[in-house]
Amino acid sequence: MPLYQRPADVGANAQFSNTDSPPKGLYDYIIVGGGTAGCVLASRLTEDPNISVLVLERGGVHNTFAMRCPLLSASYGQGKHPSIRWNATPLTAANGRVLEILTGTVLGGASRFNAMLYTRGSAAQYDQWRQQGRVGWSYADLEPYFMKSENAVSTSGDHHGSDGPWSNRHFDEFHFSSFPSAVKAAQDLGISYTEDVNAPDGPCVSCAKIPVTMAPNGTRLSTRDAFLPPSITTQRQKLDICTDTLVTKIDFEVDGVQPVASGVFFKPYDSLTTEETFYARAKKEIIVCCGAIETPHLLLLSGIGAKDHISQHDITIIKDLPGVGRNLQDHVGVTITYKAPLSDTFHSLESSLMRALTELLNYLIWGRGLFTDPTCQVSIFAKSDNLGNDGEPTLEYTNREAFPDIEIMPIPHETTLVPSQKSQGFFSFICVPLQPKSSGTIELFSPNPHAHPKVDLGFFTHAADFEVVRKALRLALKLGDKMRADGYQMEDYLVPAGDSDEQLDAFIRQSIRTTFHYASSCRMAPEHDTVPGVVDDELRVHGISRLRIADASIFPDVVATHLQAPVVMVAEKCADMLKKTWSTKA
Repeated sequence: MPLYQRPADVGANAQFSNTDSPPKGLYDYIIVGGGTAGCVLASRLTEDPNISVLVLERGGVHNTFAMRCPLLSASYGQGKHPSIRWNATPLTAANGRVLEILTGTVLGGASRFNAMLYTRGSAAQYDQWRQQGRVGWSYADLEPYFMKSENAVSTSGDHHGSDGPWSNRHFDEFHFSSFPSAVKAAQDLGISYTEDVNAPDGPCVSCAKIPVTMAPNGTRLSTRDAFLPPSITTQRQKLDICTDTLVTKIDFEVDGVQPVASGVFFKPYDSLTTEETFYARAKKEIIVCCGAIETPHLLLLSGIGAKDHISQHDITIIKDLPGVGRNLQDHVGVTITYKAPLSDTFHSLESSLMRALTELLNYLIWGRGLFTDPTCQVSIFAKSDNLGNDGEPTLEYTNREAFPDIEIMPIPHETTLVPSQKSQGFFSFICVPLQPKSSGTIELFSPNPHAHPKVDLGFFTHAADFEVVRKALRLALKLGDKMRADGYQMEDYLVPAGDSDEQLDAFIRQSIRTTFHYASSCRMAPEHDTVPGVVDDELRVHGISRLRIADASIFPDVVATHLQAPVVMVAEKCADMLKKTWSTKA
Protein backbone atom coordinates (compact mmCIF):
# COMPACT_ATOMS: atom_id res chain seq x y z
CA MET A 1 0.00 0.00 0.00
CA PRO A 2 1.43 3.43 -0.90
CA LEU A 3 2.46 5.74 1.94
CA TYR A 4 0.09 8.48 0.79
CA GLN A 5 -3.15 7.65 -0.95
CA ARG A 6 -5.74 9.09 -3.32
CA PRO A 7 -9.50 9.41 -2.74
CA ALA A 8 -10.35 6.31 -4.78
CA ASP A 9 -8.01 4.24 -2.59
CA VAL A 10 -9.75 4.98 0.70
CA GLY A 11 -13.33 6.02 -0.08
CA ALA A 12 -16.50 4.15 -0.95
CA ASN A 13 -18.22 5.01 -4.22
CA ALA A 14 -21.48 5.79 -2.44
CA GLN A 15 -22.79 6.77 0.97
CA PHE A 16 -23.39 3.79 3.28
CA SER A 17 -24.72 3.21 6.78
CA ASN A 18 -24.38 -0.55 7.26
CA THR A 19 -21.16 -1.01 9.19
CA ASP A 20 -21.46 -4.78 9.75
CA SER A 21 -19.92 -5.65 6.40
CA PRO A 22 -18.88 -2.25 5.08
CA PRO A 23 -17.13 -1.43 1.85
CA LYS A 24 -13.88 0.43 2.16
CA GLY A 25 -14.20 3.84 3.80
CA LEU A 26 -15.02 2.88 7.40
CA TYR A 27 -12.72 4.27 10.14
CA ASP A 28 -12.86 4.93 13.86
CA TYR A 29 -11.90 8.59 13.35
CA ILE A 30 -11.82 10.86 10.35
CA ILE A 31 -9.55 13.90 10.55
CA VAL A 32 -10.36 16.61 8.04
CA GLY A 33 -7.20 18.62 7.47
CA GLY A 34 -3.68 17.22 7.76
CA GLY A 35 -2.14 20.52 8.84
CA THR A 36 -0.29 21.59 11.97
CA ALA A 37 -2.93 20.12 14.30
CA GLY A 38 -4.12 17.24 12.11
CA CYS A 39 -0.70 15.58 11.97
CA VAL A 40 -0.39 15.65 15.76
CA LEU A 41 -3.89 14.26 16.26
CA ALA A 42 -3.41 11.44 13.75
CA SER A 43 -0.14 10.41 15.39
CA ARG A 44 -1.56 10.36 18.91
CA LEU A 45 -4.80 8.53 18.04
CA THR A 46 -2.99 5.75 16.17
CA GLU A 47 -0.66 5.04 19.07
CA ASP A 48 -3.30 2.40 19.78
CA PRO A 49 -2.80 -0.18 16.99
CA ASN A 50 -6.48 -1.11 17.12
CA ILE A 51 -7.64 2.40 16.16
CA SER A 52 -8.19 3.23 12.50
CA VAL A 53 -7.79 6.84 11.33
CA LEU A 54 -8.31 8.51 7.96
CA VAL A 55 -6.59 11.87 7.37
CA LEU A 56 -7.93 13.90 4.46
CA GLU A 57 -5.59 16.71 3.37
CA ARG A 58 -6.24 18.99 0.40
CA GLY A 59 -2.52 19.55 -0.21
CA GLY A 60 0.31 17.27 -1.20
CA VAL A 61 3.40 16.02 0.60
CA HIS A 62 5.97 18.33 -1.07
CA ASN A 63 8.97 16.61 0.48
CA THR A 64 11.50 18.74 -1.39
CA PHE A 65 14.82 20.34 -0.47
CA ALA A 66 13.22 23.79 -0.59
CA MET A 67 10.46 22.76 1.83
CA ARG A 68 12.98 21.28 4.27
CA CYS A 69 15.26 24.33 4.19
CA PRO A 70 14.03 26.87 6.78
CA LEU A 71 14.75 30.02 4.78
CA LEU A 72 13.55 28.76 1.40
CA SER A 73 10.37 27.18 2.73
CA ALA A 74 9.39 30.47 4.41
CA SER A 75 9.63 32.37 1.10
CA TYR A 76 5.95 31.93 0.31
CA GLY A 77 5.84 35.13 -1.73
CA GLN A 78 8.17 33.78 -4.38
CA GLY A 79 7.81 31.07 -7.03
CA LYS A 80 5.78 27.89 -6.59
CA HIS A 81 4.63 27.37 -3.04
CA PRO A 82 2.12 24.95 -1.48
CA SER A 83 -0.35 27.62 -0.43
CA ILE A 84 -3.43 29.35 -1.76
CA ARG A 85 -3.81 33.12 -1.85
CA TRP A 86 -6.82 35.27 -2.58
CA ASN A 87 -8.02 38.74 -1.70
CA ALA A 88 -9.91 39.56 1.46
CA THR A 89 -12.65 42.17 1.28
CA PRO A 90 -11.52 45.85 1.39
CA LEU A 91 -10.70 47.12 4.88
CA THR A 92 -13.24 49.80 5.72
CA ALA A 93 -11.08 51.26 8.51
CA ALA A 94 -7.91 51.37 6.39
CA ASN A 95 -8.74 53.35 3.26
CA GLY A 96 -10.20 50.31 1.52
CA ARG A 97 -6.86 48.48 1.51
CA VAL A 98 -7.07 44.94 0.13
CA LEU A 99 -4.89 42.28 1.76
CA GLU A 100 -4.23 38.71 0.74
CA ILE A 101 -5.46 35.67 2.61
CA LEU A 102 -2.99 32.78 2.67
CA THR A 103 -3.73 29.18 3.64
CA GLY A 104 -1.55 26.11 3.29
CA THR A 105 -2.03 23.22 0.86
CA VAL A 106 0.55 20.79 2.19
CA LEU A 107 0.70 17.95 4.68
CA GLY A 108 1.83 19.66 7.90
CA GLY A 109 0.04 22.92 7.08
CA ALA A 110 1.59 26.22 8.12
CA SER A 111 4.25 24.43 10.17
CA ARG A 112 5.82 23.62 6.79
CA PHE A 113 6.41 27.28 5.88
CA ASN A 114 5.95 29.55 8.90
CA ALA A 115 8.78 31.29 10.81
CA MET A 116 9.22 28.16 13.02
CA LEU A 117 8.88 30.24 16.20
CA TYR A 118 8.05 28.23 19.31
CA THR A 119 6.21 30.47 21.78
CA ARG A 120 3.49 29.28 24.14
CA GLY A 121 2.09 32.62 25.23
CA SER A 122 1.63 33.88 28.77
CA ALA A 123 0.20 31.74 31.54
CA ALA A 124 -2.04 34.69 32.47
CA GLN A 125 -4.01 34.46 29.23
CA TYR A 126 -4.86 30.78 29.69
CA ASP A 127 -5.78 31.49 33.32
CA GLN A 128 -8.09 34.21 32.03
CA TRP A 129 -9.81 31.63 29.84
CA ARG A 130 -10.43 29.53 32.95
CA GLN A 131 -11.77 32.58 34.80
CA GLN A 132 -14.17 33.08 31.89
CA GLY A 133 -15.51 29.57 32.45
CA ARG A 134 -13.37 27.40 30.18
CA VAL A 135 -12.94 24.34 32.40
CA GLY A 136 -9.66 22.51 31.80
CA TRP A 137 -8.01 25.44 30.01
CA SER A 138 -5.94 27.13 32.73
CA TYR A 139 -2.19 27.22 32.25
CA ALA A 140 -1.76 24.50 34.89
CA ASP A 141 -4.15 22.32 32.87
CA LEU A 142 -2.36 23.02 29.58
CA GLU A 143 1.33 22.97 30.52
CA PRO A 144 1.46 19.13 30.45
CA TYR A 145 0.28 19.19 26.84
CA PHE A 146 2.92 21.72 25.83
CA MET A 147 5.53 19.56 27.54
CA LYS A 148 4.27 16.29 26.05
CA SER A 149 5.14 17.29 22.48
CA GLU A 150 8.28 19.25 23.34
CA ASN A 151 11.96 18.42 23.20
CA ALA A 152 13.53 21.67 24.45
CA VAL A 153 17.18 21.53 23.39
CA SER A 154 18.40 24.96 24.51
CA THR A 155 16.33 25.52 27.66
CA SER A 156 15.54 23.45 30.72
CA GLY A 157 13.34 23.61 33.78
CA ASP A 158 10.23 22.02 35.25
CA HIS A 159 8.06 23.73 32.63
CA HIS A 160 9.91 22.29 29.62
CA GLY A 161 9.64 18.87 28.04
CA SER A 162 12.62 16.84 26.85
CA ASP A 163 11.07 13.59 25.60
CA GLY A 164 8.63 14.84 22.97
CA PRO A 165 9.06 14.41 19.21
CA TRP A 166 9.02 18.14 18.42
CA SER A 167 12.40 19.80 19.08
CA ASN A 168 12.96 23.50 19.57
CA ARG A 169 16.27 25.31 20.03
CA HIS A 170 17.94 28.70 20.10
CA PHE A 171 20.68 29.75 17.77
CA ASP A 172 23.98 29.95 19.65
CA GLU A 173 24.72 33.38 18.21
CA PHE A 174 22.96 36.13 16.31
CA HIS A 175 23.36 36.02 12.54
CA PHE A 176 23.18 39.81 12.10
CA SER A 177 24.56 42.63 14.25
CA SER A 178 21.16 44.36 14.16
CA PHE A 179 19.84 41.77 16.65
CA PRO A 180 22.26 42.51 19.52
CA SER A 181 21.86 46.20 18.72
CA ALA A 182 18.08 45.88 19.13
CA VAL A 183 18.55 43.92 22.37
CA LYS A 184 20.79 46.63 23.81
CA ALA A 185 18.34 49.34 22.74
CA ALA A 186 15.54 47.52 24.56
CA GLN A 187 17.65 47.12 27.67
CA ASP A 188 18.55 50.81 27.58
CA LEU A 189 14.80 51.51 27.70
CA GLY A 190 14.43 49.31 30.79
CA ILE A 191 13.14 46.19 29.02
CA SER A 192 14.76 43.07 30.42
CA TYR A 193 16.33 40.38 28.24
CA THR A 194 15.36 36.73 28.63
CA GLU A 195 16.49 33.54 26.94
CA ASP A 196 13.33 31.64 27.94
CA VAL A 197 10.28 33.35 26.47
CA ASN A 198 8.14 30.38 27.56
CA ALA A 199 8.90 30.56 31.28
CA PRO A 200 5.53 31.01 33.04
CA ASP A 201 7.20 33.11 35.75
CA GLY A 202 9.30 35.11 33.29
CA PRO A 203 8.80 38.80 32.57
CA CYS A 204 5.67 39.83 30.66
CA VAL A 205 7.50 42.88 29.27
CA SER A 206 10.72 41.58 27.77
CA CYS A 207 13.13 41.34 24.91
CA ALA A 208 13.16 37.60 24.35
CA LYS A 209 15.27 35.18 22.43
CA ILE A 210 12.87 33.04 20.39
CA PRO A 211 13.38 29.28 19.99
CA VAL A 212 12.62 27.65 16.65
CA THR A 213 11.36 24.19 15.69
CA MET A 214 14.39 22.84 13.88
CA ALA A 215 16.09 19.45 13.64
CA PRO A 216 19.76 19.00 14.64
CA ASN A 217 20.80 18.91 10.97
CA GLY A 218 19.37 22.37 10.37
CA THR A 219 16.17 21.33 8.59
CA ARG A 220 12.71 22.60 9.43
CA LEU A 221 10.85 20.38 11.90
CA SER A 222 7.19 20.64 10.98
CA THR A 223 4.49 18.62 12.72
CA ARG A 224 4.47 16.31 9.73
CA ASP A 225 8.21 15.66 10.25
CA ALA A 226 7.91 15.33 14.03
CA PHE A 227 4.65 13.43 14.43
CA LEU A 228 4.15 11.59 11.11
CA PRO A 229 7.61 10.75 9.80
CA PRO A 230 7.94 7.65 7.58
CA SER A 231 9.16 5.67 10.59
CA ILE A 232 5.66 6.06 12.04
CA THR A 233 3.44 6.07 8.96
CA THR A 234 4.97 2.90 7.53
CA GLN A 235 4.38 1.01 10.78
CA ARG A 236 0.81 2.03 11.55
CA GLN A 237 -1.32 -0.22 9.43
CA LYS A 238 -4.61 1.43 10.36
CA LEU A 239 -3.56 4.98 9.48
CA ASP A 240 -4.52 6.16 6.00
CA ILE A 241 -3.33 9.58 4.82
CA CYS A 242 -5.12 10.78 1.72
CA THR A 243 -3.48 13.81 0.14
CA ASP A 244 -4.58 16.16 -2.66
CA THR A 245 -8.14 15.67 -1.47
CA LEU A 246 -10.98 18.16 -1.01
CA VAL A 247 -13.66 17.42 1.57
CA THR A 248 -16.83 18.89 0.11
CA LYS A 249 -19.28 18.25 2.92
CA ILE A 250 -19.80 16.59 6.30
CA ASP A 251 -22.60 14.02 6.35
CA PHE A 252 -25.14 13.90 9.19
CA GLU A 253 -27.81 11.59 10.51
CA VAL A 254 -30.71 13.77 11.62
CA ASP A 255 -33.27 11.28 12.93
CA GLY A 256 -32.41 11.59 16.63
CA VAL A 257 -32.49 14.27 19.30
CA GLN A 258 -29.65 16.13 17.59
CA PRO A 259 -27.72 15.66 14.36
CA VAL A 260 -24.88 13.13 14.41
CA ALA A 261 -21.79 13.64 12.24
CA SER A 262 -21.49 10.29 10.48
CA GLY A 263 -19.19 10.72 7.49
CA VAL A 264 -17.66 12.97 4.86
CA PHE A 265 -17.84 13.38 1.10
CA PHE A 266 -14.58 14.09 -0.73
CA LYS A 267 -12.98 14.18 -4.16
CA PRO A 268 -9.60 14.87 -5.81
CA TYR A 269 -8.59 18.44 -5.00
CA ASP A 270 -7.47 19.30 -8.52
CA SER A 271 -10.81 18.25 -9.99
CA LEU A 272 -12.96 21.27 -10.81
CA THR A 273 -15.53 19.15 -12.64
CA THR A 274 -18.30 16.92 -11.35
CA GLU A 275 -15.89 14.02 -11.06
CA GLU A 276 -17.00 11.13 -8.87
CA THR A 277 -17.28 11.93 -5.18
CA PHE A 278 -16.20 9.42 -2.55
CA TYR A 279 -17.50 8.74 0.94
CA ALA A 280 -15.99 7.67 4.26
CA ARG A 281 -17.78 7.00 7.53
CA ALA A 282 -16.58 7.40 11.14
CA LYS A 283 -17.51 4.85 13.79
CA LYS A 284 -16.50 7.21 16.58
CA GLU A 285 -15.96 10.90 15.64
CA ILE A 286 -15.01 13.39 12.96
CA ILE A 287 -12.48 16.07 13.89
CA VAL A 288 -12.09 19.17 11.72
CA CYS A 289 -8.56 20.62 11.69
CA CYS A 290 -8.64 22.86 8.62
CA GLY A 291 -7.52 26.09 10.31
CA ALA A 292 -9.37 29.27 11.22
CA ILE A 293 -10.29 30.10 7.60
CA GLU A 294 -11.26 26.73 6.14
CA THR A 295 -12.83 25.14 9.23
CA PRO A 296 -15.77 27.59 9.36
CA HIS A 297 -15.94 27.40 5.55
CA LEU A 298 -16.50 23.62 5.71
CA LEU A 299 -19.05 23.96 8.51
CA LEU A 300 -21.04 26.48 6.47
CA LEU A 301 -20.92 24.27 3.37
CA SER A 302 -22.21 21.43 5.56
CA GLY A 303 -25.17 23.42 6.91
CA ILE A 304 -23.78 24.55 10.28
CA GLY A 305 -23.80 28.31 10.86
CA ALA A 306 -26.15 31.29 10.81
CA LYS A 307 -29.32 29.99 9.18
CA ASP A 308 -30.08 33.23 7.32
CA HIS A 309 -26.67 33.12 5.63
CA ILE A 310 -26.75 29.40 4.85
CA SER A 311 -30.24 29.55 3.39
CA GLN A 312 -29.14 32.24 0.93
CA HIS A 313 -26.98 29.56 -0.72
CA ASP A 314 -29.69 26.88 -0.82
CA ILE A 315 -27.83 24.67 1.65
CA THR A 316 -29.88 22.48 3.99
CA ILE A 317 -29.64 23.85 7.53
CA ILE A 318 -28.33 21.24 9.96
CA LYS A 319 -27.74 23.55 12.93
CA ASP A 320 -28.36 27.27 13.33
CA LEU A 321 -25.05 28.28 14.96
CA PRO A 322 -24.39 32.02 14.44
CA GLY A 323 -20.88 31.89 15.91
CA VAL A 324 -19.45 30.02 12.91
CA GLY A 325 -17.04 32.40 11.18
CA ARG A 326 -18.19 35.36 13.29
CA ASN A 327 -15.15 36.24 15.43
CA LEU A 328 -12.19 35.96 13.08
CA GLN A 329 -9.12 37.51 14.67
CA ASP A 330 -5.61 38.03 13.36
CA HIS A 331 -2.45 39.80 14.43
CA VAL A 332 -2.22 42.83 12.19
CA GLY A 333 1.27 44.13 11.49
CA VAL A 334 2.47 47.69 10.87
CA THR A 335 6.07 47.96 9.70
CA ILE A 336 8.69 50.65 10.21
CA THR A 337 11.52 50.23 7.71
CA TYR A 338 15.07 51.59 7.69
CA LYS A 339 17.87 51.41 5.16
CA ALA A 340 20.68 49.32 6.66
CA PRO A 341 24.09 47.99 5.58
CA LEU A 342 23.48 45.48 2.80
CA SER A 343 25.89 42.92 4.26
CA ASP A 344 23.97 42.91 7.54
CA THR A 345 20.63 41.89 6.00
CA PHE A 346 19.06 38.98 4.14
CA HIS A 347 19.14 41.18 1.04
CA SER A 348 22.83 40.30 0.74
CA LEU A 349 21.77 36.84 -0.44
CA GLU A 350 19.73 38.42 -3.23
CA SER A 351 22.42 40.85 -4.34
CA SER A 352 25.54 38.67 -4.09
CA LEU A 353 25.73 35.28 -5.82
CA MET A 354 28.99 34.57 -3.98
CA ARG A 355 27.41 35.22 -0.55
CA ALA A 356 24.41 33.08 -1.47
CA LEU A 357 26.61 30.18 -2.62
CA THR A 358 28.83 30.44 0.44
CA GLU A 359 25.83 30.36 2.77
CA LEU A 360 24.26 27.50 0.80
CA LEU A 361 27.41 25.41 1.14
CA ASN A 362 27.54 26.23 4.85
CA TYR A 363 24.00 24.93 5.13
CA LEU A 364 24.54 21.80 3.02
CA ILE A 365 27.75 20.78 4.80
CA TRP A 366 27.19 21.91 8.39
CA GLY A 367 23.47 22.66 8.65
CA ARG A 368 24.30 26.20 9.74
CA GLY A 369 24.17 29.77 8.51
CA LEU A 370 21.55 32.03 6.99
CA PHE A 371 19.63 29.23 5.27
CA THR A 372 18.67 27.93 8.72
CA ASP A 373 17.46 31.36 9.83
CA PRO A 374 13.77 31.96 10.64
CA THR A 375 14.31 35.74 10.07
CA CYS A 376 13.30 36.61 13.66
CA GLN A 377 15.74 35.63 16.43
CA VAL A 378 14.46 37.99 19.13
CA SER A 379 11.21 39.78 19.81
CA ILE A 380 10.16 42.60 22.13
CA PHE A 381 6.95 42.22 24.15
CA ALA A 382 5.25 45.11 25.94
CA LYS A 383 1.99 46.20 27.55
CA SER A 384 0.41 49.33 26.14
CA ASP A 385 -1.08 50.44 29.45
CA ASN A 386 2.45 50.50 30.89
CA LEU A 387 3.79 52.66 28.09
CA GLY A 388 3.66 56.41 28.35
CA ASN A 389 2.64 58.50 25.35
CA ASP A 390 6.33 58.78 24.54
CA GLY A 391 6.56 54.99 24.20
CA GLU A 392 8.75 54.32 27.25
CA PRO A 393 7.84 51.39 29.57
CA THR A 394 7.12 52.13 33.22
CA LEU A 395 6.12 48.92 35.04
CA GLU A 396 6.80 45.21 34.68
CA TYR A 397 4.79 42.06 35.45
CA THR A 398 5.49 38.34 35.19
CA ASN A 399 3.78 36.10 32.64
CA ARG A 400 1.59 34.74 35.43
CA GLU A 401 0.29 38.20 36.32
CA ALA A 402 -0.34 39.69 32.87
CA PHE A 403 0.12 39.10 29.19
CA PRO A 404 1.45 41.52 26.58
CA ASP A 405 -0.62 43.30 23.97
CA ILE A 406 2.33 44.49 21.86
CA GLU A 407 5.03 42.59 20.01
CA ILE A 408 7.80 44.29 18.05
CA MET A 409 9.78 41.97 15.78
CA PRO A 410 13.22 43.15 14.55
CA ILE A 411 13.72 41.73 11.03
CA PRO A 412 16.86 42.25 8.89
CA HIS A 413 14.76 42.43 5.74
CA GLU A 414 12.11 44.57 4.08
CA THR A 415 8.76 43.13 5.25
CA THR A 416 6.02 45.17 3.61
CA LEU A 417 5.46 42.33 1.09
CA VAL A 418 6.33 44.78 -1.71
CA PRO A 419 9.39 44.07 -3.91
CA SER A 420 12.36 46.21 -2.84
CA GLN A 421 15.75 47.23 -4.26
CA LYS A 422 18.11 44.25 -4.36
CA SER A 423 21.16 46.49 -4.05
CA GLN A 424 19.97 48.00 -0.77
CA GLY A 425 19.77 46.46 2.70
CA PHE A 426 16.75 47.03 4.92
CA PHE A 427 15.94 46.55 8.59
CA SER A 428 12.36 46.47 9.86
CA PHE A 429 10.34 46.57 13.04
CA ILE A 430 7.00 44.79 12.64
CA CYS A 431 4.65 46.26 15.26
CA VAL A 432 1.82 43.92 16.24
CA PRO A 433 -1.15 44.41 18.60
CA LEU A 434 -1.42 41.02 20.28
CA GLN A 435 -4.87 41.46 21.85
CA PRO A 436 -6.96 43.06 19.11
CA LYS A 437 -10.43 44.30 19.95
CA SER A 438 -11.38 44.19 16.27
CA SER A 439 -12.66 41.05 14.59
CA GLY A 440 -13.78 39.98 11.14
CA THR A 441 -15.99 37.39 9.50
CA ILE A 442 -15.89 34.39 7.19
CA GLU A 443 -18.84 33.74 4.92
CA LEU A 444 -19.66 31.75 1.81
CA PHE A 445 -19.10 33.30 -1.60
CA SER A 446 -20.73 30.27 -3.15
CA PRO A 447 -21.98 26.78 -2.26
CA ASN A 448 -19.26 25.44 -4.56
CA PRO A 449 -16.61 23.92 -2.23
CA HIS A 450 -13.87 24.93 -4.70
CA ALA A 451 -14.75 28.63 -4.26
CA HIS A 452 -12.77 30.57 -1.67
CA PRO A 453 -14.74 31.88 1.31
CA LYS A 454 -15.44 35.59 1.66
CA VAL A 455 -13.07 36.87 4.34
CA ASP A 456 -13.37 40.25 6.04
CA LEU A 457 -10.34 40.66 8.31
CA GLY A 458 -12.03 43.56 10.12
CA PHE A 459 -8.76 45.25 11.07
CA PHE A 460 -9.12 48.43 13.17
CA THR A 461 -12.91 48.32 13.25
CA HIS A 462 -12.49 48.90 17.00
CA ALA A 463 -10.83 52.26 17.66
CA ALA A 464 -8.90 50.96 20.70
CA ASP A 465 -6.55 49.05 18.37
CA PHE A 466 -5.28 52.33 16.92
CA GLU A 467 -4.19 53.48 20.37
CA VAL A 468 -2.23 50.27 21.00
CA VAL A 469 -0.45 50.42 17.64
CA ARG A 470 0.41 54.10 18.12
CA LYS A 471 2.22 53.18 21.33
CA ALA A 472 3.92 50.27 19.58
CA LEU A 473 5.14 52.57 16.80
CA ARG A 474 6.46 55.12 19.30
CA LEU A 475 8.31 52.37 21.15
CA ALA A 476 9.75 51.01 17.88
CA LEU A 477 10.91 54.49 16.86
CA LYS A 478 12.64 54.89 20.23
CA LEU A 479 14.35 51.54 19.73
CA GLY A 480 15.53 52.71 16.31
CA ASP A 481 16.84 55.97 17.77
CA LYS A 482 18.74 54.04 20.47
CA MET A 483 20.26 51.71 17.87
CA ARG A 484 21.50 54.67 15.84
CA ALA A 485 22.80 56.43 18.93
CA ASP A 486 24.81 53.31 19.72
CA GLY A 487 26.37 53.37 16.26
CA TYR A 488 24.22 51.04 14.19
CA GLN A 489 23.91 52.55 10.71
CA MET A 490 20.28 53.07 9.74
CA GLU A 491 18.44 55.66 7.66
CA ASP A 492 14.70 56.30 7.64
CA TYR A 493 12.97 54.60 4.71
CA LEU A 494 9.30 53.97 5.54
CA VAL A 495 8.50 55.76 8.79
CA PRO A 496 5.64 57.95 10.03
CA ALA A 497 5.67 61.56 8.86
CA GLY A 498 5.49 62.74 12.46
CA ASP A 499 4.55 61.80 16.02
CA SER A 500 1.00 63.14 16.26
CA ASP A 501 -1.89 60.69 16.60
CA GLU A 502 -3.19 61.77 13.21
CA GLN A 503 0.16 61.18 11.49
CA LEU A 504 0.58 57.79 13.16
CA ASP A 505 -2.95 56.73 12.22
CA ALA A 506 -2.33 57.73 8.61
CA PHE A 507 0.84 55.62 8.62
CA ILE A 508 -1.05 52.69 10.15
CA ARG A 509 -3.71 52.76 7.44
CA GLN A 510 -1.06 53.00 4.74
CA SER A 511 1.26 50.30 6.11
CA ILE A 512 -1.14 47.67 7.43
CA ARG A 513 -0.39 44.00 6.74
CA THR A 514 -1.39 40.61 8.13
CA THR A 515 0.89 38.24 10.00
CA PHE A 516 -1.33 35.27 8.98
CA HIS A 517 -2.24 34.43 12.59
CA TYR A 518 -5.87 33.62 11.85
CA ALA A 519 -7.79 32.47 14.92
CA SER A 520 -11.01 32.36 16.96
CA SER A 521 -13.52 31.96 14.09
CA CYS A 522 -15.15 28.94 15.83
CA ARG A 523 -14.40 30.06 19.35
CA MET A 524 -14.68 27.95 22.46
CA ALA A 525 -17.51 29.57 24.41
CA PRO A 526 -21.19 28.98 25.20
CA GLU A 527 -23.41 28.93 22.13
CA HIS A 528 -25.26 32.05 23.26
CA ASP A 529 -22.29 33.91 24.74
CA THR A 530 -21.96 37.66 24.14
CA VAL A 531 -19.60 36.67 21.33
CA PRO A 532 -21.29 33.40 20.29
CA GLY A 533 -19.32 30.21 20.68
CA VAL A 534 -19.10 27.19 18.38
CA VAL A 535 -17.46 24.51 20.55
CA ASP A 536 -17.67 23.59 24.22
CA ASP A 537 -14.77 22.96 26.61
CA GLU A 538 -14.33 19.47 25.13
CA LEU A 539 -14.08 20.98 21.61
CA ARG A 540 -17.45 19.46 20.63
CA VAL A 541 -19.54 21.50 18.20
CA HIS A 542 -22.64 22.79 19.99
CA GLY A 543 -25.77 20.82 19.14
CA ILE A 544 -23.97 18.20 17.02
CA SER A 545 -22.91 14.76 18.16
CA ARG A 546 -19.53 13.26 17.29
CA LEU A 547 -18.06 16.36 15.69
CA ARG A 548 -15.12 18.27 17.17
CA ILE A 549 -12.74 21.02 16.07
CA ALA A 550 -9.04 21.14 16.91
CA ASP A 551 -7.16 24.09 15.43
CA ALA A 552 -6.61 27.82 15.97
CA SER A 553 -10.27 28.58 15.26
CA ILE A 554 -11.28 27.42 18.77
CA PHE A 555 -9.26 29.96 20.76
CA PRO A 556 -11.67 32.12 22.79
CA ASP A 557 -9.46 35.03 21.70
CA VAL A 558 -6.34 34.98 19.59
CA VAL A 559 -3.41 33.91 21.75
CA ALA A 560 -1.04 36.81 22.40
CA THR A 561 1.90 35.12 20.71
CA HIS A 562 2.85 33.08 17.64
CA LEU A 563 0.33 30.30 17.13
CA GLN A 564 1.99 27.02 16.19
CA ALA A 565 2.86 25.87 19.72
CA PRO A 566 -0.64 26.64 21.09
CA VAL A 567 -2.20 24.82 18.10
CA VAL A 568 -0.11 21.71 18.81
CA MET A 569 -1.18 21.94 22.45
CA VAL A 570 -4.84 21.96 21.35
CA ALA A 571 -4.29 18.86 19.23
CA GLU A 572 -2.56 17.05 22.09
CA LYS A 573 -5.42 17.91 24.43
CA CYS A 574 -8.05 16.90 21.87
CA ALA A 575 -6.39 13.50 21.42
CA ASP A 576 -6.56 12.94 25.18
CA MET A 577 -10.21 14.00 25.26
CA LEU A 578 -11.10 11.53 22.50
CA LYS A 579 -9.25 8.66 24.16
CA LYS A 580 -10.95 9.31 27.49
CA THR A 581 -14.40 9.66 25.92
CA TRP A 582 -14.22 6.40 24.00
CA SER A 583 -12.40 4.39 26.65
CA THR A 584 -15.47 4.82 28.87
CA LYS A 585 -17.79 3.74 26.03
CA ALA A 586 -15.83 0.63 25.14
